Amino acid sequence: MKKLLMFTLALLTTAVLAACGGDDSAKEGNQETPDNPSEQAQESVEVTEEEKVGEDESVVKVNDSEVTGEKYNPIYLQVKTTMQQSGEDISDKEKIKDLTLDLLVEQELILQDAERAGIEVTEEEVEQEYANIKEQSGDQLPAMLEQFQLTEEQFKSQLSDDLVTTKYMESELDVEVTDEEVEEMYNQLKGQNEDVGELKELEEPIRQQLRSQKEQEQLMTKVEELKKEADVETLI
Repeated sequence: MKKLLMFTLALLTTAVLAACGGDDSAKEGNQETPDNPSEQAQESVEVTEEEKVGEDESVVKVNDSEVTGEKYNPIYLQVKTTMQQSGEDISDKEKIKDLTLDLLVEQELILQDAERAGIEVTEEEVEQEYANIKEQSGDQLPAMLEQFQLTEEQFKSQLSDDLVTTKYMESELDVEVTDEEVEEMYNQLKGQNEDVGELKELEEPIRQQLRSQKEQEQLMTKVEELKKEADVETLI
């Protein structure tokens, strides 16, 4: 769980698309989802009233901004679901809470630094991305929103944060994947399986995977730097 926890929609979007037949593009870069994401559509994780906080209750203060239960509750459920699908123990509610707060702090730090850098996401961009997901998922989206206890507006809010993070990575990170690195990974794959295919067939997916790994590493380093300078106060 303490890999990069930046894309809060990765779990939900993968579940939606897997339930309607799958979309490989939704799985790229998502290292946190289980091996069989479609199982998420079949299993629901219960969150008790004791685990929830009030929608308007502040859960953590990051610099001058307070994050409330409106964001905390759905992310808590997503974290708990990810842990269950990964085979982790979900009986330790304090651990789930801490992981959720960590995620929210990291997310808020990125949003704040993105704002400093002048990075914005328009309502039109959010609506377009939502329409794309809705088109790909068909009638599965409402069921998934119900499973993860998200309203359409909450989903769009998370989607907006996710799009800001994507723009932030494109703007602030300097990621390069060399041909040598691609060939090295290909040779590793071929060493594991002689029938893996030709390099020209696998070059692009290998390059994308390496880029994703480097982006995650650089983003985590950036977040750790932001944490050192931030004033963070847990309120629950």
